[in-house]
Amino acid sequence: MTEITTTINTIGDLAAGAEALFELDSRFRELHAQNGLPRLRRRDGGLAGLAHIVVGQLISTKAASSIWARVEPALSPFDVACISAMRVSDLASLGLTRSKATAIINAARAEHEGSFDFNSLAELDDVAAAAELKKLHGIGQWTADIYLVTCLGRSDAWPAGDLAVRVGLQLFEQLEDVPSIADMSVHAERWRPWRAVAACYLWGLYASNRKRDVGI
Repeated sequence: MTEITTTINTIGDLAAGAEALFELDSRFRELHAQNGLPRLRRRDGGLAGLAHIVVGQLISTKAASSIWARVEPALSPFDVACISAMRVSDLASLGLTRSKATAIINAARAEHEGSFDFNSLAELDDVAAAAELKKLHGIGQWTADIYLVTCLGRSDAWPAGDLAVRVGLQLFEQLEDVPSIADMSVHAERWRPWRAVAACYLWGLYASNRKRDVGI
């Protein structure tokens, strides 16, 4: 078994991680003074957690919530045998693209057939856990990274491909352009092993800036 990183499961864990992050980069302390502790981004894992992430990929939070409100009852109680037998067209009819519907059904089939085990991810380090997730057809790096942050609570997971985090970093660093995914990793190197905490602050910065921009 490989060594895993610290997990963030509670607000207390997040607050402790924030204090550690402040020691690495005091600018987060200033951001904290302005906006407070960011939201704890945790949800249940397994197929339900993965499906929720897949639904939200590349669409607005509002749209994702609306679609998930239709998808969740159709999949609940997330019995992998039942979901494996679903038709892609039936799941897609709830507002999903065919590729997202296929990814969810394929993940259920992989677990049902025994070729994938969500529970085993807890025993793997971040790199290995992400690699296992990406073996599922239709699951890419963004989905794997978000799963690590929100479902596994990994303190050093870094969702470099998330646009909101990228824009948050642009605001934080006062960059002229949104950083590339490669540059995201360079900027975040100083925040190890608390990059997920940094991402939570950057998500919060992005959200607060959007509210100011639209006058909310």
